[in-house]
Formats: sequence, C-alpha cells, structure tokens
Amino acid sequence: MAASAFAPLRGKKGPRPLLLFPFLGLVSMALSTPPSAPGPAVAKLGCWFVEEAGGGGSVMPSALSQRRAFLLLPRPGTRLQEEAVEPQLPPEVEHGLAFQILDPSGTLWGDREPGASPLWLGEGSADTEDNVSCEINAYLPQEAHVPWAAGLVSEKGCPRALEPGKWFIATVQNPEAGYGVTSILSGEGPLPWKQEAATQRVTTTTAVLSVFTRTPHLQSRLGRDVLIDCGFSGPAAAFSVEWRHQHSGAGRVVLAYDGAARRVSVAEEGARLFLDPGSSNVSLHLQNVRVGHEGTYICTVYMPHLHAQQAMELRVVEPPTVTLRPSPLSVAPSAHAELACEVAGFYPQSVSVTWKRRSLGAPVDVLADTWESGHRQSPDGTFSFTSFTRLAAVRPEDHGASYGCHVAHAGLGDAGLRRAVKLHVAGSSGPSLEDAVGLFLIAFALFGFLQAIFRRVFGETTKTEKLE
Repeated sequence: MAASAFAPLRGKKGPRPLLLFPFLGLVSMALSTPPSAPGPAVAKLGCWFVEEAGGGGSVMPSALSQRRAFLLLPRPGTRLQEEAVEPQLPPEVEHGLAFQILDPSGTLWGDREPGASPLWLGEGSADTEDNVSCEINAYLPQEAHVPWAAGLVSEKGCPRALEPGKWFIATVQNPEAGYGVTSILSGEGPLPWKQEAATQRVTTTTAVLSVFTRTPHLQSRLGRDVLIDCGFSGPAAAFSVEWRHQHSGAGRVVLAYDGAARRVSVAEEGARLFLDPGSSNVSLHLQNVRVGHEGTYICTVYMPHLHAQQAMELRVVEPPTVTLRPSPLSVAPSAHAELACEVAGFYPQSVSVTWKRRSLGAPVDVLADTWESGHRQSPDGTFSFTSFTRLAAVRPEDHGASYGCHVAHAGLGDAGLRRAVKLHVAGSSGPSLEDAVGLFLIAFALFGFLQAIFRRVFGETTKTEKLE
C-alpha cells in the first residue's frame, strides 16, 4: 500500500467552540482490499491530531498544535491485530497516533451494505484525497450546561468509566459525497503520549456516540420547505437535541428537545423536529424558507456526560425575473435610444448584466455605453436593480439588429438568462424577412376574406335570377 501524503492543516473561519466543532485538516486516504472481498475490509484515513498548545496558564490558548495521525476503520464486527497493521502504517505517524476505531453501529461507514466503501468516500470519486477532511482531538466527558440537557444526569460527578484520559473525538467530512460524521471514542490501553505507550503504535478505540448528516450543504429557494438531516447512534439512554442557527456573527437556538422531560423546550415558528419513538432521526424541518434562514445550522446531541455535533450550511438562492424595455423597439433614423433591463426579486445580491448587439453577418458586439441604478432591497430580503444602455445614432442598415441583456446570477445556473429585442428602423429601405412573412400572411388572409364575400354576393344574385 502506498504511504499517505499529508498537507498543511487548513483552518475554518470563525471561532472554535471548544473541542466539539474543531478545525478540519486536509487528509489523504488509502484502502486495503483483500483479494477475496468485493470492497475494502478496512478504510485507512490520513488525519490530524489537534490540541491546544502554549496556553501558559492563560484563559485562552495561544496556539493550536497539530500532529500527523492515522485512522483505521475496520468493517463493523471486525477488529485488526496491531502486529498485522503496523507494517502498513505511514512512518511519519508517531507512536500511539494511529487510531483503530471499532464502530459497532456502522455509522462511520454510513450503514453501507457489505462490500461497499464508506459513505464519506463517495461513489467512484477519483479526487477523494482532496474532498475528505479529518481531525481527532482529546475529549473531556462532562455534564452539559444547557437547560434542556441538565436533567439527563441524575447524580453529581462523573462515573469512573467516563474519567478523562482515554477519550477522543473524531470528525470526518466529505461535502462532495454528502456525508459528515463526528464520533466520541473511548480508548483502550495507555494514552498515546504517555511514557508507557512508547512502544504502542496503534491506539484502539470504540465509537460510543456518533452524530452524522447526509446534507452538509443545502440550497433552497424562498418559500420552500427544507429538511436538514441529522441522526445519531449511541447507547440506549435518554438524550436531548439542540438546533442552533449562526449567521453573520450572531447565533440563536431555533429548536431544543429536553429528553429528560420528553418535551420540546424551544421551537421557532416553522421549525419542527423529526423525532419518532425509538428513532435516532433528529432532523430539522424548516417551513417557508426566508432569507433570514440562511446560515449554519448546528445539530448537537446530548447524552449523560457526552455530547457531539454536526454543522450544516443552508444557502438561500432566488433567481431574478428579467424584463427588457421598451419592447417593441422602433427608432427613427439618426435618432438615439435607451434600453433598460430590469432585474428584480433575486438573492443573494451578487449579479451581473452584459449588453450585446447581434446583427446578420456581423460579429457579436459588447456594448460599452452602460450604467446601473443602485440596488433596492425588498421587505422579503430580495434585491432589485436596473441596467441601462444607450444606442448610437441609428442607421437604416441597423434594421433587424438584436439588442439583449445577459444576466448572470447563482440562481440561473451557468447559462444565465438573456432577454433580447429587435430594432425596427422607421422608414427603412426594405422589409426584413419577418416583415415579408407577415405581409404574405396578411395578403393571404385578405384574399380569403374577399373570395368569401364575392361568392356570397354573386351567389345570391344568381339565385334571384333563377327565381325570376
């Protein structure tokens, strides 16, 4: 198996909320596939072990240190022997920082069928190494200090089984594959950085609580309903759920479920929790999406002394309506004219308009004499503005030329949207093809009308003569 290559850690923007939503590092991945198996028996993932460093007794840490780590994910129900795995480990990984994760629930694999790759690898992706991110941190079991999770712990103090020292939290993300998972791991044996672990290269852990999502990135139009996926796997015990929304430096709780009281403590209008009895689905349903719904949604699952979370991005995109005026466009020779392209009801604000002129037998010209009005924001948060262009003095040979505005916006896709109008020069020397077709249709209709009148008039005269 080829050795893994590591890239420098790439940090996320914004504050780092403790160790629950950590910075994500670039990873590299390799698979070990036995000849007899249709898929990988174990996934091997380059990772980063991140910890606070240089605090010097201050409240805030002065820096974050990162060391190369490695995750080994055997299929659920299997366990690797260290002596068989050690020869395959990258030499740059320190002793104890290769983590074997036993996952009884199969959440880290995405509950895939036997023979399939983990869900976070995607389906046949050739650029997995650039898409998957992985980080592992030390974790400290503790009580949650939010009202809707306070009742989960019936007695004070942390049980000996949850004492700090052998706990970790690992986060694996692949937005391209549409999967992300965060797992709290209970370790076996001595700590990786202790003296007694100097000869131990692999640290064996078990995933105790895993929180995952199949919608790390979402996009919605205004007025639609959106389902933000979140689920978990863990011991059969009481749990609480919190959904928090963050955008532009501000955050709020949009929904909270108190597992001890078995009731929803907080729920904004239009926010509903998918919570069936005995189900681990805690997805958030948002009704009638508005501009204010855009941002980051953090799903946190609380259990006694343990909690983990996943973050999902919701982007609101509303395409514009485009109107070109005047239409039709009729201009006298040697006169000037102005065109207006009204772009209305779009979000986000970023948009561009390009004016072009097309005429038969000539290349497409980009018009330079253009200007725009300021953006106007409607009460629903959408934007509108108008782009203008001025036509040069019209000549008779300009008859039939097409003038159009091309609008580029995130809601219109790569092709964008074009509105065009044809120029009619008053008193032009010759009709265009469209004019000729129109005249022919008018003449044909007039001929049929006259023929019908002729038959009726002369038919009645003949009948009168016969009667006489």
